[in-house]
This record gives sequence, C-alpha cells and structure tokens, in this order.
Amino acid sequence: MANNSSSSTVIDIPAALRSQGNVNVVGVVVDVFQGVFKTANSLCITFTLKSDNLKNGHVWDGLKVKYFKANESQLPPVQEGDVVLLRNIWIRNYNGKPLGIAGDRANVPWAIFRFDPDPLCANAPICGPTPFEPSFSEKRRCQSLLESISGLSEFRNVSAPQVTAPQSFTTQVSCSPQDARTQRKLTAIKDIREGTLVDLIGEVIKLYPQNSEKALLYLSDYTTNKKLQDHPSVDDDGDSFYRSRKKWTGPPGQMSLPVTLWEPHASFARENIKDNDIISLKYVHIKANRHNLTIEASMHSAHYNNVHLVDPEKNDYAKELLRRKKDYYKGINTGKRKAEEDAKPTKGLKSRNKKRLEGMKEESEATRQLKERNRPNEHVKASYEGVRGRRIEDIVTSEFHEFESHDGVEYRLPFQNLCYKTTVRVVDFFPPNIKDFAVPQQPKENHSGSRTYQDAEYDDITRWEWRFCLLIEDALPPPPGQPKEQIKLFVSDANAEFLLKMSATDLRKDPEQLAILRERLFILWGDLEERKKKITEESRQGSLKLDRASSRPFTCCIQEYGVRCSHLSDADAMSDDTSGCSREDCFGWERRFGIFQTTIDS
Repeated sequence: MANNSSSSTVIDIPAALRSQGNVNVVGVVVDVFQGVFKTANSLCITFTLKSDNLKNGHVWDGLKVKYFKANESQLPPVQEGDVVLLRNIWIRNYNGKPLGIAGDRANVPWAIFRFDPDPLCANAPICGPTPFEPSFSEKRRCQSLLESISGLSEFRNVSAPQVTAPQSFTTQVSCSPQDARTQRKLTAIKDIREGTLVDLIGEVIKLYPQNSEKALLYLSDYTTNKKLQDHPSVDDDGDSFYRSRKKWTGPPGQMSLPVTLWEPHASFARENIKDNDIISLKYVHIKANRHNLTIEASMHSAHYNNVHLVDPEKNDYAKELLRRKKDYYKGINTGKRKAEEDAKPTKGLKSRNKKRLEGMKEESEATRQLKERNRPNEHVKASYEGVRGRRIEDIVTSEFHEFESHDGVEYRLPFQNLCYKTTVRVVDFFPPNIKDFAVPQQPKENHSGSRTYQDAEYDDITRWEWRFCLLIEDALPPPPGQPKEQIKLFVSDANAEFLLKMSATDLRKDPEQLAILRERLFILWGDLEERKKKITEESRQGSLKLDRASSRPFTCCIQEYGVRCSHLSDADAMSDDTSGCSREDCFGWERRFGIFQTTIDS
C-alpha cells in the first residue's frame, strides 16, 4: 500500500487512470455530483478530477472520486474550478472504468486550492479531515495547476460564446471574461437551490450557539424561497408550542435560511455576531433536509474563517436588503391597521354582545391555562432547532415503511433507520424503582484467547451503565376518532449520559447520586414517581393504571432502529428461513425507539 505521507510521489489524473491501488493525485474539479448524499452508514460526496484537456468541453474523461465520511464536516467542500490534492486515494475498476474511493475508515487527507479575489489573501489551502500542511512540492504543483486554469469559468461546452450567470443580486461590478471566474457572485436566498455552493449576505435572525463544534444561525435577505421552512406569523398562536420550543420572532413565511457553521466559522459567530447583524458568508453549501425535504445550508470546516460582518453604509447589497426589510414590515403594519379598523364593532353591537364577550373572557382564561400546561418544558433541550416535529401517531404509522415490490406485492418494513423530533409527555417508566435505572455492565469477551495484567485487574472493577425505558405519548390530543398512541422510549449508554448529564453508578449504594437523579427526572416527568409509588402502596394486586400525566411536555429527538425479534425460537440462529419464528408476518426484526441528542438542563 502506498504511503500517504508528503514524500510519496504525486501523480496527475492520466497516470491515476492507469493505476490500481493507493496513490497521491492532484487535479482540477470539473464536476460535482448534486452535493452530499447519505449511504447506509456514511455521507458521501462525488466529484470528477482532470489535469489535462480541460478545454475539450466534457468531463467523462476524468477520474470520478467518491469520498465517504460519517461526519459531514470532514468531507471536502469542493466546487468546480478547485484544485484538489488527495493523499492515499484508492483507485479501482468499477463497471470497467477507474474510480477513486476514500472509505469512511480510510485516512485520505485532502487539500483544496482555489482562487480568492482578494489580492492581499495568502491563498492558503483548505485542508482536512485533520488539518495538515502540504509540502512545498505539493503546493507548487497545485498552484501551477490553479494558474493554468485562470480564465476558465466552465468545463462543459466551453466553446459556447458566453456563460450565463445564475440570477443574483443586482451588481454594479462589470467583469471581463478573464476574471469572470475569480469574481464571485452573491446569490439571493430566493435563487438558491440544492446542491450548489454560494456566497450570501443577509441579516442574522437568530443565532444558536449549539455546542463547541458548531453553531446554527437563521439568515434572511427578505426574499422568498418556496423550498424553505414556512415559519408562522408572530401573531399566529395556534399550535405554536408544537411547531417550535420557542415562538418564531423572525419574518414569517419562507424567508429564513438555517445555516450550520462548523469551525472556525462557529467560533467567530459566537464571539462576534449577534441577532440583527448584517453578515456575509462565503462558500455556503446548500443541501436538502432529510427530515422534511426543505433546504438548509452548512459551512464546512476550513483553514480560515468565511463569516464576516458587513457595514450597511458601505455595501450596496446590504443597503438593498435593508430597503426590502423596511418595505416588507411597512406592508405588514399597514395590513394590520386596516384589519383592526375593519374589525372595530359598532356601539350597538357592543351592547348586544356584552354577555357573550364576558363568556369569551372566561373561555380565553381556560385556553391560556391549557396553553401554559402544554407549553414545552424549556429545561429539556433537543438539538436540531430548525427541524419541525412529528406527532407520535405519525411516527407509529410512518409512510416510510410502506413498500411495493417489482411484482406488485405490498409489504411494510418492520423498521427503518430514521430520526424524528417530537413533543411528548412521560406517562410511565421501567424499571418501577429508579434505583435500578443503572445496571452492571456486561464484560466484553476477549476473542484473542490471551489475558493481560489489565484484564485481570479490571475483573475486580464493576462498571455501570444506564438502561431504562420511558412510556411516552404525544403532547397533543389525538385527532377525533383516533386512539392516543404510546411508545416505549429506550434510554441507555451515551444517550442516557447526555440526557442526564451524569455517569452511571450503583444507585443502591450511592444515595447522593440517587438524589441528583431524582431531581433531574422530576424536571422530565414531574410528580410521576410519587404518583406511581402512591398507587403501588394503595393497590398491591392486579395491574396498576396511572391517571393522566400532569407533567409538562418536552421536545426530544428520537431514533428508530431494529433488534432481532424476541419470538424466534433461537434468536442467535438467524438463518435465511423463518421456520423458527411463530409469526407469519415477521421479518426477524422488531422496531425500537431510543432517545438521543436530548438533555435535561438543570
């Protein structure tokens, strides 16, 4: 296998097309295939590299590369015209053509060299997945290739007399054909589309710090894109607690783009940006949200920060944005005043409806109390702020499980590897005693057959892990004529530690940790433990039934997965036939739900 160090020989694309195995290559990105897509366990980006015949108008004669990583921030954020260095890329034949593959677990460093219109810019490469410094010879070769494509704006059909630029903000800058590629275009939010890389200028509607690795902000330039999430009006209170943990305060409608910032962009945003600032974002990747099919954006890890504050007085784009904002809210306020004037009742109408209005006040107070009870608990926080939730009933009857075979046979998959966000209440838990929420960890088998000194030492140490189950139901009542669905939500391992913010221990011997656990669970389910204990004491026989949950609902993230079905005669013997299973409709798997990316903020 070739060494992936900088001392190994770097070859061009024609040599790579004739090679097999691991090589170091350098080439120009001439095609990017529709952005990032998800495979079974990884994310993948596909692009094509060439290093010669760059003006022949086609890209099929290049090297297609598939780069896999579980973390999207580690994928190379390539775009057409970049010069890319790939170390240790594996070349193999696929369907009779060479294909470059960077597996999820393979160490394939990448470095991206691209033009920057700023003459003072050092033009440092973007490197990943782990930052590194390319060697002098690698830099010289990449810079030479980058200079050789100066003036090329397209790699398909370059014989066309002129390439039409995508619709963007009105600009007063005129570009010659020579510098058309280096002059980047600002794109309006109304014109962005999935699978593109764009530059944006907009107003920060809301900034969420998230965690140490990333931040989330909502950006608007007060143009509408039908692919964005439709946010409710500030005055629209119906179901608002279900749509979001916090009422949306930005412009209603489809005007706000969620942008996930990775480092170093996230740190800059947390330290320098606040709501209502005007900012510019460079190299923004537009993609589809796999949960609700709206579009969102992300800024991948880079060698330098691409988020900058903009002075509206010195930037024509920002001035135009603020003008649109002013006109937009002026139209909203005018409509409100007209609606209020039209709604003013006459004096006689007030007199006739006095009793009815008093009754409405009482009803309004009851509605207010109901809304307060149904308002999600702000002390339980879930990730993915911009994702719209689903009802438990919709999760249980998910349409993603219905399939039809090629011969017309309809069937339902037992489970799918899906993630959801929902607002729920806890109505019961298991085990019935929270002292049993932590259990001894099962020792891992040593398949090598040998035992070390550390193995013998660890035999005397009992390690504990979280393992318990919550019975949950939707925070909202079901539609008329439908039963209220309940599901078991399993809590274990790292997801449990993230939820509780504490490590597992022997709770029967650690009263201090037990008290802390009880306090945190009280935030999650209210007085459920006390009510359950009281019912247990009052009735020692028969099944127990708790009364309706009185706790406040909370928003959480749920992941669906599958486990081997429990009704097989031998669960360990999974053969091709189901002769050992007692159910005709069994595929050998059971559907499970587990909590993740949810934490109790005590």
